[in-house]
Amino acid sequence: MTVETTTATSGLAELSARFADLFQRIADTAVERDARREVPHGLVRELGRAGFGALRVPPEYGGSGISMAELTEVLLELAAADSNFPQILRAHFLYTESLLHAPDAELRTRWLRRIGAGDLLGGAYTERSTANASHFSTTVTHAGERRIVNGEKYYTTGSLYADWVITAGEGDHGVTHVIVAAGTPGLEIVDDWNGFGQRLTASGTTRFTEVDITETPQLPEDLTPGSYGTSLAQFWHIVALAGIARRLHTDVLAYVRDRKRYFSQGAAVLPRVDPVIQTVIGEIGSARFVAETLARRIGSQIGDLDLAVRAGSATEADFDTVEIDVYRAQVSVIDIVLAAAGRAFDVGGASALDATEGWDRHWRNARTLASHNPTPHRLVSIGDHDLNGTSPYRTWLSGIDLRNR
Repeated sequence: MTVETTTATSGLAELSARFADLFQRIADTAVERDARREVPHGLVRELGRAGFGALRVPPEYGGSGISMAELTEVLLELAAADSNFPQILRAHFLYTESLLHAPDAELRTRWLRRIGAGDLLGGAYTERSTANASHFSTTVTHAGERRIVNGEKYYTTGSLYADWVITAGEGDHGVTHVIVAAGTPGLEIVDDWNGFGQRLTASGTTRFTEVDITETPQLPEDLTPGSYGTSLAQFWHIVALAGIARRLHTDVLAYVRDRKRYFSQGAAVLPRVDPVIQTVIGEIGSARFVAETLARRIGSQIGDLDLAVRAGSATEADFDTVEIDVYRAQVSVIDIVLAAAGRAFDVGGASALDATEGWDRHWRNARTLASHNPTPHRLVSIGDHDLNGTSPYRTWLSGIDLRNR
């Protein structure tokens, strides 16, 4: 083992120890919280105070400065505890990465210090009635000396828990990104997300009614995540799905090991030594292995790309390679985790359906994460790239209609 590997292992052990108690409390209350739709505002704030949102922020700004590979391991633990939590913090980490890649300036420094001190960022970008790329119904206008935001956003995951909400709207010179402090008059965040999975992400509506941001500190104007941000956003879903597979495997193992009743058509032995049950466990364990392995692989690739971006050496080919590999991994992880989440019930008959087990949440959460970016669209991007060398991000950016090409 090299010194570098030893150091990384030591750092991960320290991180795991730092969050162990909090992660355990998140895991222990996950089933009841999901059943009651109990928004975990206090637990998210504890994560912020414990420095979770500053894991990637350099130590000189108050963070931990960990690598993307190390972040992958911590995220897997959090996702296994409750997959809602990584999703809640997804926008925060996307914007934090954008700040890390922004040119060094005082404004960037101030924001990194805020995040290092525990502040959390939320996003309110998507609208239900527009293209969400070149046009928004949300506006950022001037009223005399005042700067005012008006509009409505949906799928504003995590904003309910955030200290700062980042949004986009039509400004004086096209689309502009602005930030609003939580609690600002006219800012309303409604937990009206009605999906059957990821129930606690507060992925609902955010309204801006004459919100005055004149005195609100703003982010650097050149804060654009680009293709790196696209890859990171989808990597986040991969890690959440891998965490679901880990928790599913853990839950099913504990259930079977303690189970005494066997199937009348089975081998008339304890379930844990029944070859049929062992086969199901093997399938779920294999799904976990593949999902976690792909999550780590993609985390490592994004980490390498991050270093290239910071060094100014990243090429368009580098961005495309990572993005396509993210899509390939995403398609594979979605298929195996959904299959495993459905297969799990075969280890226990009707008793495995007991609501107190909460196994249904694994499939519901996985299906919801998968539906954010449907597999057929990902497969088109992969196939087009393989056949024609197209770049998913630049194709989207240029507004090319793939159906009419």
